[in-house]
Amino acid sequence: MSNLEKLNKIICDAFGIREVESIKDEHGPDEIEGWDSMAHVELVTQLEETFEIAMEVIDVSRMYTIGDIKKILVKYDVEL
Repeated sequence: MSNLEKLNKIICDAFGIREVESIKDEHGPDEIEGWDSMAHVELVTQLEETFEIAMEVIDVSRMYTIGDIKKILVKYDVEL
């Protein structure tokens, strides 16, 4: 499984998304109904565990869209 596939699975699981094809880089909490504060914490936990990284608080707080999540993972040397 590629890192992008892992990321998509984490996003689907955290936000309760059924169809991975519906995930768009520009989508954020306004477009994704399941993206609330608790889901955000679950997302971050799963990202850190799966990719064996420890994100800084500032990066966690700057995850406004799916695209932002990808950019932050790249910052931590996760190849997508």
